[in-house]
Amino acid sequence: MRRQRRGSSVNHSPIMPPLIEVTHPRGIYLPEADLWLDPHVGKERAFVSHAHSDHVARHALTFCTEITHQLMVVRKSVKKSGVVVALPMREVFEWEGWELRLLPAGHIAGSAMLHLKRKSDGATLLYTGDYKLRQGLSAERCELMQADTLIMETTFGLPKYWFPPAEDVIAQMLGFVRETLGDGGIPVLLGYSLGKAQEILCALRDEEWPVMVHPSVAQITGVLAPHLGRLPKWRLFQADEAAGHVLVFPPGAKLGLPKMRTAILSGWAIQPSAKYRYGVDLALPLSDHADYPELHETVKIVKPRRIYLVHGSTREFAAELRLRGHDARALGAEDQLELSLSVH
Repeated sequence: MRRQRRGSSVNHSPIMPPLIEVTHPRGIYLPEADLWLDPHVGKERAFVSHAHSDHVARHALTFCTEITHQLMVVRKSVKKSGVVVALPMREVFEWEGWELRLLPAGHIAGSAMLHLKRKSDGATLLYTGDYKLRQGLSAERCELMQADTLIMETTFGLPKYWFPPAEDVIAQMLGFVRETLGDGGIPVLLGYSLGKAQEILCALRDEEWPVMVHPSVAQITGVLAPHLGRLPKWRLFQADEAAGHVLVFPPGAKLGLPKMRTAILSGWAIQPSAKYRYGVDLALPLSDHADYPELHETVKIVKPRRIYLVHGSTREFAAELRLRGHDARALGAEDQLELSLSVH
């Protein structure tokens, strides 16, 4: 038997557990846990990261946050559905050999990431859902955890998608409102009824302008009001009383008011043609998704052994990550260039 020489090193590196299996049979599925992640159609067991309609379906068993559950109820997303397990943020929930932990995603109010741990060997996975690292006004700031496997959305996964500071965009929005009201016009701020509309309202809270909102914005803001802090005084839209008010409406709403000026707030406003494509007077790049540098920052913080990419320019971003030495793969055949402005 050969003796070890003095001064020679012994490799005590821990053996890494096998990665948690991830498949994509028309949706993101974790077969070992028998759990789907944000599936578009009803499943036996699913995690729902937030209440936007393109992430919600009726499942036999749903894991989500309490805020997301409340929003799904008011939007009738869970009518005739099965059991909903509303989990508090950051607390560990033990379930069939797994530890589940929800973390704030920073996307919209109640949005959550899922951190999953296999108890038998400690293997971990983080699913971001839709998220952003930047601090917003209406959603809890994103919190990341390290994981062996990272499943991340890459809606804005191209190098051209660098968003300006949110405070600069908000300042532009307030200047637009001030100028329009000063000219005797009616400023209309367009954003998703869930998420962007509440961000707009929070940005207006230090102003004295009276606000009117679309019925869908009123319904959702009523649910979220306890979680949003101080809001401006707002009421339901009345066309014959709209003069002198700031209007907050979803994109695509038909108003036809005299002396009306419109501004849309969307991440896609970063594109030079956005103003003309959306038919508005002003397009402001305020997004509730991570931009290109934030995607790279996420990988740096999570330190995954393998990365799966969903939504947006998945192939391009995966190729870039591989050039940087990461095991990165695009899930499915998705390569969308734009999200619909009407589905949320």
